[in-house]
Amino acid sequence: MLLGLRISNVAVIEEVEVAFGAGLTVLTGETGAGKSILVDSLGLLLGGRADADAIRAGCEEASVEGVFERTPVLGARLEELGLPDLGDEVLVRRVVGRSGRAKAYINGSLVTVGVLARFMRGAVDIAGQHEHVSLFDAGLHRVLLDRYGQLEQQLATYMCDYAAVADVVERMEALGGDENRLRERAEFLRFQLDEITKLEPEPGEDVRLDAERKRLAGSEKLKRQGAEAELLLGGEESSAVETVGRALGLVNEAARTDATLAPVAQSLGAALSELEEAQRRLNRYVEGLESDPARLGEVEDRLDALKRLCRKHATTLDGVLQKRDALETELSTLDNRQEVLEELARERKSAEDRARRSGEALSRARIACAGTFGTQVREGLGMLALGKAAFEVRVTPGLQLKAEGLDEVEFFFSANPGEPSRSLAKVASGGEASRLLLALKRALADSDGCGCYILDEADAGVSGAIADVVGRMIKDVSGHRQVLCITHLPQVAAYSDAHLLIRKGLKGERTVSEVVALDAGAERTQELARMMSGVEVTREALGAAEALVRSASRASGPPRTRREPAPEGGARGRLRRSA
Repeated sequence: MLLGLRISNVAVIEEVEVAFGAGLTVLTGETGAGKSILVDSLGLLLGGRADADAIRAGCEEASVEGVFERTPVLGARLEELGLPDLGDEVLVRRVVGRSGRAKAYINGSLVTVGVLARFMRGAVDIAGQHEHVSLFDAGLHRVLLDRYGQLEQQLATYMCDYAAVADVVERMEALGGDENRLRERAEFLRFQLDEITKLEPEPGEDVRLDAERKRLAGSEKLKRQGAEAELLLGGEESSAVETVGRALGLVNEAARTDATLAPVAQSLGAALSELEEAQRRLNRYVEGLESDPARLGEVEDRLDALKRLCRKHATTLDGVLQKRDALETELSTLDNRQEVLEELARERKSAEDRARRSGEALSRARIACAGTFGTQVREGLGMLALGKAAFEVRVTPGLQLKAEGLDEVEFFFSANPGEPSRSLAKVASGGEASRLLLALKRALADSDGCGCYILDEADAGVSGAIADVVGRMIKDVSGHRQVLCITHLPQVAAYSDAHLLIRKGLKGERTVSEVVALDAGAERTQELARMMSGVEVTREALGAAEALVRSASRASGPPRTRREPAPEGGARGRLRRSA
């Protein structure tokens, strides 16, 4: 659920902060007052495209902040993404700069817009006044049916089985086809493999050879340095061994008088032993060093060959060894292609059988819920004065395995009795499509995981007595989900739990939009009367508005308590602190 929204420097909005509660909140106002700006701004928090032209003139950046209720789904996504968890609320912020660069934050942590979109996916459903156009896309019909029937897990099982089939088919296609192409491929693999095999590289060989090359190339210098070090350790006069030995003798003699010097004597004795051992090892090292130009040449040639091989395959020596194993495997597969194809054919049949079984189970589940879904949508259409309209969900199972099941799913509709049902694109007018969209929203309300519906004039094309029924239906949906509804219909606005008025005015010489929360009494009645009568609110319009409110109150029961965020710990406080 959306708890609060703050918008800064977007179009005609300079600074607006709004708190939202449960149930139905309507937003009304004159055309162009800025109602849809709120919806567009909310779209930015969902990862929508940022347009620098939307930034208020004279400002370098615009920002939108929203506080959402922390659901288990959002909590799991915070943990998955390693983002801070602030408790009961999630703060999302989007900043758009004049240069077009945008920044996004979740609970104060900077994220990419792509991460923001994934994090907010499914949290808010925005239905615009033109969204009924998407109902004409039959590809959406399957998605809606699966969502209604909560068939996501069965679909995931089928898609996993289908992916196994696609994998086998891909491997078979790699082995099938033109014999000349496969023979050329085998010859090329054999050439590459022979090149690696002839060189016979060993793991870590390049590192060992490089160390040996350095030692051979610097043998004379190493011998000179080793001999000099050995002389300093154990030469005739003033060597380290001789100096430490004399010091040890003096300390041993003194220790016979003062026993506290015994540890010093032990340390000197240990140091003398280490120095003598170092001298012996240096002696052996120097004597073992030989200048061997022939071996140095061999090592350098071998290193060059290994480096050429690594460059050719664009990898390290370990990568070359892995490539050798892969070449051997592929070549063996090609050499035994017929046997491998027969094995893959058996594997493909087994995978297709599994996919077909899971696909048929998915088809049965779709068919089972199609009837119930159609019934609920028809009930909604009946409430919207389309009681004689025909609506059905046709699930046509096929034999061919496809990425999302065996079925074709399509909605069929007829607004007039006696007329055959046809696909939506051919029969639904704008007003009928708007009512069908609302009926679908109502049917999906129980199964949809979305916590907040935004209806941006989704009731467009509806008028007269049907408008009251539309308001009643939207009110019914708000019993399951938070609903924010932008509307020009007073019959819809009368059903609201909270009423926000968006209006334009002048601040200095600049036009600004503001959002005013209307009281449930006279202020709200005044706005409903304005929606009915226009600029001049007549006494008759006020009377009609009061009647609308009374009628809506009787139809929807007691008013819903609006949740107000806490001043400091809740949405309003969080939004202030994030500024």
